[in-house]
Amino acid sequence: MTENNVVDWHTKMAADFDRKYTKNKAFRERYAVWTKTIDKYSSWDSHVLDIGCGSGILSFYLAERNGSVIGVDGSIEMLRICQARKREIGMANVEFLNYDIMSLGQIFSAQADLIVCSSVLEYLDDLTGSLRLLASFMKDRGILVLSMPNKHSLYRLMEPLIFKLTGRPRYYKYIRNVCSLEEIESKLMDCGLKVVESSYYAKTPFVSKVLHRIGLPQYSDNLFITVAQRL
Repeated sequence: MTENNVVDWHTKMAADFDRKYTKNKAFRERYAVWTKTIDKYSSWDSHVLDIGCGSGILSFYLAERNGSVIGVDGSIEMLRICQARKREIGMANVEFLNYDIMSLGQIFSAQADLIVCSSVLEYLDDLTGSLRLLASFMKDRGILVLSMPNKHSLYRLMEPLIFKLTGRPRYYKYIRNVCSLEEIESKLMDCGLKVVESSYYAKTPFVSKVLHRIGLPQYSDNLFITVAQRL
């Protein structure tokens, strides 16, 4: 297929993306960080939205710990993987929808107890508008958990030059937003959300080990995860 945008790119690599959660060390770390956070904020009666659900790895984990889950993604191929897995395991409290994030206002209102958005916002043209839209889907006291690239990590600082010289990593072609943790926390507060906790992850070999020891993970870890609550 012709690759014209980030949805096309994720569609082309859907099967490989799904396999990375078992075969790729970085994806296994991501899964550990996210599932630990999900455990903390889940409840048997919660209604959950998984925005940019990909192949549904987190959606199914959420469905085991919450009342109902809706996974949303722009890629039909990713959703085919989700539907196949749903049929295989017979999980009734999770469903999947094919929408892009800016269209979701047509179908969702303030109904979510928990929203998760893992490594999605960096690809969207309107970061502030997207955050405001997600906030509008949250019930009072609802929780939003998101992750994004960490602007201050040494790798992120070099990534534009690496891409210019090598064309790798391929996803960088579609990146629109790279923020510091402080910047995203400020944007969340502007949306009427209170930041509950944040941390860095996606370690850089050797560098993270050293910088974690001296309390400077923001310069080594390539992603951050932030939890915010609607006031």
